Amino acid sequence: MAKHAPTSDSLESIDLTALEAVTGGRISRSSQPDPAVLAGIKQLGELISAVGQQMIAAKQQGPAQLMQMMQQMMQMRGGR
Repeated sequence: MAKHAPTSDSLESIDLTALEAVTGGRISRSSQPDPAVLAGIKQLGELISAVGQQMIAAKQQGPAQLMQMMQQMMQMRGGR
């Protein structure tokens, strides 16, 4: 047998003034973004930027270190 839907007596009604602020199925308490969320997004952006700069610096150092090592090896060979 199919279950019956709850009767209207078991449902609690919502005040119409509370329903005025409902958007997307959630009660909107504020039209402004949460400052904690904005601060977290800002920190995340700064962190991503710093990591990107470190990666660029590491890529630029790689070839220079390789050239330096090759020069040292050449000097060691030539010094014999």
